[in-house]
Amino acid sequence: MLALKMEILVVDDEPKQRRGLAAMVRSLRPDYKVHEAKNGKEALELAQNRRLDIVFTDIQMPLVNGIEFLRALNDKGTPIPKVVFVSVFHEFEYAQQALRLGARDYLVKPVISENLEPILSDMEKQFKRESSLQSEKKSLDEQLAHTKPVYMDLLLYKWMTQDLQPAEWSDVRRHFPLNGHGTVLILQSNSSGQTEEELEWKSMLKRAITQTNTKCAELIVAAPEHEKELLYVIAFWSPNRSGTECLDVLRKTLTQLGNVYSRSISVAVGKESASIETDIRLCCESAKTALQYLYYFPEGTWLNTHELQSLLKNETSLLLATKDADILEKAVSENQLELAISTLTSLLHKMAAAYPTPFRLKCNVTQLLLTCMKRIELVMDEEGYRQLGSRIDQELYATDTFQKTLDTAALLLADMIKQMKNDKSSRSEMIMQKCREFVENHLHEDLGLEMVAQRFFYNPSYFSILFKNNFGLSFTDFLVKTRMQKARSLLLQSEQKVVDIARQVGYKDIKYFNKVFKKMFLYSPEEFRRMFSS
Repeated sequence: MLALKMEILVVDDEPKQRRGLAAMVRSLRPDYKVHEAKNGKEALELAQNRRLDIVFTDIQMPLVNGIEFLRALNDKGTPIPKVVFVSVFHEFEYAQQALRLGARDYLVKPVISENLEPILSDMEKQFKRESSLQSEKKSLDEQLAHTKPVYMDLLLYKWMTQDLQPAEWSDVRRHFPLNGHGTVLILQSNSSGQTEEELEWKSMLKRAITQTNTKCAELIVAAPEHEKELLYVIAFWSPNRSGTECLDVLRKTLTQLGNVYSRSISVAVGKESASIETDIRLCCESAKTALQYLYYFPEGTWLNTHELQSLLKNETSLLLATKDADILEKAVSENQLELAISTLTSLLHKMAAAYPTPFRLKCNVTQLLLTCMKRIELVMDEEGYRQLGSRIDQELYATDTFQKTLDTAALLLADMIKQMKNDKSSRSEMIMQKCREFVENHLHEDLGLEMVAQRFFYNPSYFSILFKNNFGLSFTDFLVKTRMQKARSLLLQSEQKVVDIARQVGYKDIKYFNKVFKKMFLYSPEEFRRMFSS
């Protein structure tokens, strides 16, 4: 049974027949509301004032008979109830007329419940099917209402950026103007982060654009689903109107709207063309290039292709002086945060003056910070070092303006210095182990206390004390001992000449090497090899 109560009308000029059928319906369907009418005229008046679902009507009645009643319902042109004829006349002629007029069934008097029940059940099934179809149609209509604008936006975007299929090109020609002087604009505004606010804002923005410049230009707006933060505007200038004039009008409109919503709107203006149909992709590509370079400008800036070309003609070299990078690295290694930040800021502004692509600039900033990290790697915890390196990659590339890149780089640099200081003060044992590994791997070099202390960012005097506390030897004694042990190993395990072994462990003077080796092992290198080599 349907969830909604249905309204039934029983029409018959014979009171006994009418009341009996009405009572039978009420008995079979207690939840239904049942009305009665004694002729077709009264039934028509009732049908005009109520929503009737099913009508059981006699055929032969005074004033207006059943056939005339059904014909009158059809003539109204509105949805009619389901009509079932009830009559003692069961000739084929009446059934034929009733079916032509839209009757759903035919009952012969006297009506019994066994015949009425299937009619009611069948009517209910029909209502359920119709209700389901209406729900599906409503859902489909809602989907189409949403899908059509999405399709039109996608169609416009494809027209601006790629080749169209024949059917798509036909849709473009049918829905949009093609010929004319104009260009493409791309709008970008700062986000509130709230989905509902963003939808309202974008709707207001699209309405403001399409309703402005009606005398100056025809503007078509596309909001592609895959670029939610952008609006593409195809502008056709009106005859005898300049693009500059039309853009000024649009700029005033957008500024006013931005003030109302406390939003800033940045606009990239593509190259103008005398034929949008011919040059639409060129106009869009130039607007996208200008959009990319809005990275260097404050929010709310309008940048057109002509202005951008002037800026790029005057670009300077992106190469940085080695001394500037050295100053930054030294400031980081010496924990001088203010100097490091000011040096970094100066370096980034020098880079920006060349107007490289934003991606290239961010790559250079990333490399600059990673180089600073590499210089202090030995005094940083391995996990902290790895995490900071990952942050540098991710956070810098995620920035969408030069100022955000600068702020992010400064924050990462400050975190780098802070972490280095914490690791250095709390992990002296780990640092001494790294120092030992460094010495063992660089025995061939001209090692000295000051050089190694500087390598690990320590004061030489403090480093000397810390080293002896950890290894029980002074740095010099440790270095000599390690070199001699390495020399001994090479003498026993290789056939290299003594002079070559001496160089490998940091001795250029062979006589001095022989003297030190004999003092430690009681035999000269040659004697030691002869006696102990197998």
